[in-house]
Amino acid sequence: MNFNHLKVFQAVAKNLSYSLAAEELFVSQPTVSIQVKKLEDDLGIDLFEQLGKKIYLTEAGEVLYAYANRIFSLAADAETEVRELQGLRRGRLVLGASTTPGIYMLPSLLGTFLEQYPKIDYSLQVSNSHRVQEQILANQLDCGIVGEEIRLNPLLVVEPLYEDELQVIVAKAHPLAGQGHLLLEELLEQRLILRERGSSTREVLEEKVLGQGRTLKVSLQLDSIEAIKQAVVANLGVSIVSKLSVESEITAGRLAMLRIQDLELVRKINLVYHREKRLSPIVKEFIKHLCTRGKLYYNQ
Repeated sequence: MNFNHLKVFQAVAKNLSYSLAAEELFVSQPTVSIQVKKLEDDLGIDLFEQLGKKIYLTEAGEVLYAYANRIFSLAADAETEVRELQGLRRGRLVLGASTTPGIYMLPSLLGTFLEQYPKIDYSLQVSNSHRVQEQILANQLDCGIVGEEIRLNPLLVVEPLYEDELQVIVAKAHPLAGQGHLLLEELLEQRLILRERGSSTREVLEEKVLGQGRTLKVSLQLDSIEAIKQAVVANLGVSIVSKLSVESEITAGRLAMLRIQDLELVRKINLVYHREKRLSPIVKEFIKHLCTRGKLYYNQ
């Protein structure tokens, strides 16, 4: 079915007049008659009947007119929705993030973003860095925000966003709590509580320590930063976490933070997305938001 012919038919059916339809469509009356006749020929049935000088819809014409109205109404709705997507009034944002940015940073940034675009649908999935990358490669996420350890894959685009400082944390009752700093040798003598393999913090730390010709001996492995913080508060050992993740505990006096004098522990927080994925306007706008508000957040 030719939709141009259907549009002409709809105009004639609405006005029950070839001449009025021609005026509405800014075409000649013969053009209207020809296109209606072509539509009738394609369908093999009459759509109009003429009694005297007036035309009326046949039963088939009434059925088609009802469908034509629905079709062009849906087309108008589709155009409106697409234009709203382009204008950022609507859209969907599917994000993945590793633990530190996913728990301690992105909720705040999403909140300020949704103040500007309240009709946006969104989801945020928090896991370790490697899992986020796997989801991006499987086209399950629009983009991800992860720690420094990125698997080299030609299908991934990796753009650094911020620098995140890692710090040693100890319980307030720990003998090291009042020092403010320690040496790597002192750290390696402690009972270490770390995240599972696959987490960015763990891999950055292992790589840095290995670069010093040393190895880590992990006493306790936990799968969340919150569990690690509770274990450190209970003085079960010491850990290395993002400075962002312990701000409230430091302020409340439940934990103390120390720097390693002879080892710099800074990692990059990266934006990651699929090289072949066409990012929607709302995803691009959120990335801009990450680059502006996010940097303010990290540097406050």
